[in-house]
Amino acid sequence: MIELSELAKREETRQAQGLAAIAPESVRPASGGTIARSEPGSWTNNAVGMGLHGPVAKHEVDALIEYHASKGIEPRIELCPFADEAFVRELADRGFVPRIFENVFFRELSAGEVVRPLVTPPGDLVVEQLNPADDAAVREFSLVSTSGFAPPGYVVPESDMQMVARMVRDPRCVSVLARLGGVAVGAGTMAVHGEIVALFGLSVLEAYRRRGVQQALLAARLNIGIARGATLATIGSKPGIATERNVRRMGFQVGYTKVHLVRPGEGLAANVG
Repeated sequence: MIELSELAKREETRQAQGLAAIAPESVRPASGGTIARSEPGSWTNNAVGMGLHGPVAKHEVDALIEYHASKGIEPRIELCPFADEAFVRELADRGFVPRIFENVFFRELSAGEVVRPLVTPPGDLVVEQLNPADDAAVREFSLVSTSGFAPPGYVVPESDMQMVARMVRDPRCVSVLARLGGVAVGAGTMAVHGEIVALFGLSVLEAYRRRGVQQALLAARLNIGIARGATLATIGSKPGIATERNVRRMGFQVGYTKVHLVRPGEGLAANVG
């Protein structure tokens, strides 16, 4: 079984690389990780992967703060429990405070295994693999993927739509779309990194939840990963939500918990992720 510290290094590094790939015009590398920014309110306003490969210089913390705050955005970083301890103390000294927690789950995969949803989905549910060369399908996927996370009435910024489109076109990524009666109702993506597949971006439109759509999307991606030779899958979830319940039911266990830290300040847009 993989050491949890090694799992964290691989997963956080993957996230940092993925963030850099989908927002190349607005990122900077920092201490083995990536700092990204976009317009206020975007989920890409974040820093990932810092402090996992040794000490972090104080000027890198300065850069994190400046990179976000200079655009009116609350500085934010996802902090892994295996990060350098001096870096953790430095963030606290600089005024960073917890905003949310996230559990990172993992599940071992076996060759020839067939993963099935525990809840029988509706008979007319179809999960299809997205063709990244189909612009209309990518647009449809991007809308479902971003809308499922948004509160009622929220208009998803076009910049977020474009970043999702870049993500699904990344050659390391495989995306799936769920349809009920021909209507796109759910979406999910996974990144393939050797023997590890990372599941993320799982979204089901509110009107179609509690029907087994999420489990069907989970199973579909795991089976694609197994077919590609993967031996381990990861997925992140906030504690206590449906995603956490579903992945635990389907054999995932907690690998580590990370905290999303923010540095509030007057005139800065709240960064909720």
